[in-house]
Amino acid sequence: MKDDVYFLKQASEEGNKVPKPYNFGAVLVKDGQIIAADHNHVAELNDPSAHDGISVLRKAGQQLKAYNFDGYTMYCSHEPCFMCVNAAAWAHIKRIVYSNPAKENKDFDYAFKDMTIEEYAQKLPRPLDVELIRLD
Repeated sequence: MKDDVYFLKQASEEGNKVPKPYNFGAVLVKDGQIIAADHNHVAELNDPSAHDGISVLRKAGQQLKAYNFDGYTMYCSHEPCFMCVNAAAWAHIKRIVYSNPAKENKDFDYAFKDMTIEEYAQKLPRPLDVELIRLD
């Protein structure tokens, strides 16, 4: 059966399509099926908004011709940033599951400073559940 660990591994595989340190990947899942998968395109496109979370939402939107993903879960190979969490909330994502906390990433300094990502996600106009699951 496909579970959170399975989908996190799929997100990591997607992220590994680009070299470190930009190897961030995400998959969007509904009812146990991957609807879309994409990775970070920031360096490739010289676009600071082309994070994996944004890219997977864009891809899903184009595929489904929709912008509301109520009941979907987004799996991210790394802790998503403020921009990606906000976009997920506006897209009505139900839940974000991630691996690799930002505070442990030596290549980037984007960790949440005054609160955890989980606390931040609960303060949004459209709160969503956020969970860290480590892949060992």
